[in-house]
Amino acid sequence: MSLLNTPIDRQPVVTIKLASTSDELMQCFALRSAVYIGEQQCPYWEEFDGNDFTATHLILYVDGEPASSMRLRWFGTFAKFERAVILKRYRSMGLFIPFTQWAMEFARKKGYSRVYLHSQHRLWPIMERQGFKKVDDKIFHFSDHEYGAYYHDLELDAKDAPTMFTDPLVLNRPEDQLDTPGILEESATRGATNPGAGWSERRTN
Repeated sequence: MSLLNTPIDRQPVVTIKLASTSDELMQCFALRSAVYIGEQQCPYWEEFDGNDFTATHLILYVDGEPASSMRLRWFGTFAKFERAVILKRYRSMGLFIPFTQWAMEFARKKGYSRVYLHSQHRLWPIMERQGFKKVDDKIFHFSDHEYGAYYHDLELDAKDAPTMFTDPLVLNRPEDQLDTPGILEESATRGATNPGAGWSERRTN
């Protein structure tokens, strides 16, 4: 038999990253629309609630195809995970736990020691198996579903969390690539070769 006709049993390639382009952000919106508006019949104005352009979005790909997304918002003492979805055809692949763990590591590297989320009632056992704990026993409702508030503490490593004393060029790197030198570090090799070129100050009396 020709090897060209032999099916190859392989694991799909899963990639998780920060949604850092307009196209990637639109992919997140499309995934959420399919799940929350299409499947769960959430009204449009409740799903797209005005917080999208002040938040961070993560996206997961399976073999290059958008499969899952999550929105993160940053509060003073915790990171809030929101709008986590997995497209229906990918739900048997066990993506939820590694995606959540990636998001927690992302938040930890930004210096957050706690993550917080609102979980639909049907997902509570999954959250608790991951080590999430209930904030309290309060049950609340929005967009026609029942929710509880959960949190998970993160172990911070002082050397990882960025501060004002972190190398300034490290703080210029893309948020999900703080461990990798960025484009501005390449520019630093040129030195200050063009200070104030073509600049003029308008003074008023």
